[in-house]
Amino acid sequence: MIKCVCLVEEKDNKLLLVQVRHRNKYYFPGGKIDESESYVVALQRELKEELQLDLTTHELEFIGTVVGEAYPQHDTLTELNGYRTTRFIDWSQIHTDNEITDIQWFDIEDTTYIAPAVITWIDNFLKEE
Repeated sequence: MIKCVCLVEEKDNKLLLVQVRHRNKYYFPGGKIDESESYVVALQRELKEELQLDLTTHELEFIGTVVGEAYPQHDTLTELNGYRTTRFIDWSQIHTDNEITDIQWFDIEDTTYIAPAVITWIDNFLKEE
């Protein structure tokens, strides 16, 4: 299983997702946890690398965990450990870096370009019962 940390930014039934290396599916900003890292330190590192975004420990709040199908790996599960930020971010001013090739908002009802584990997150945390 791949353990990841991610930033979950949700507004008006839309999620902010990133595209990595021009892949077909988008997922949450974040990434894998290095062996000696805490979840928060891993998320801070990934957000700095991917979005040039510096968030303090106090600006990150854990919101939950789901396990879903990894993408683009086949027959692999990923554990998404989701955090939200308590700081207002003007996302139109954020610039991607490294392997991130696109960032955009996706309606949670249109999952065509959303990675499977993110769909699991939507089903567990964002869909009305």
